Amino acid sequence: MKNRLLLRRRAKADVRSAARWCELQRPRLGREFVAEVDAALSRVAENPLQYQVLHRETRRAIVHRFPYGVFYRIEARGIVVFGVRHLHRDPTSQKARVG
Repeated sequence: MKNRLLLRRRAKADVRSAARWCELQRPRLGREFVAEVDAALSRVAENPLQYQVLHRETRRAIVHRFPYGVFYRIEARGIVVFGVRHLHRDPTSQKARVG
């Protein structure tokens, strides 16, 4: 059974921004990125506990083929996705967005 996913506006903006950047690198790469993010979100929805806790209740699922992670928390109302971030950037910038 899939759990309810709630994507914050910031997470959606992260995906749009990264997809645009990918598309500039190679035609159709942006679509491939979005497809991989969608697959990661499906894995999270299917089994959110399979990913380890990184900080407090924040978990991260890795996006296949791209150096990105889906950052989320499991809450009573559903799985709240608050960021889709590049994994090689400053990790403190992600911690600041958790709240």
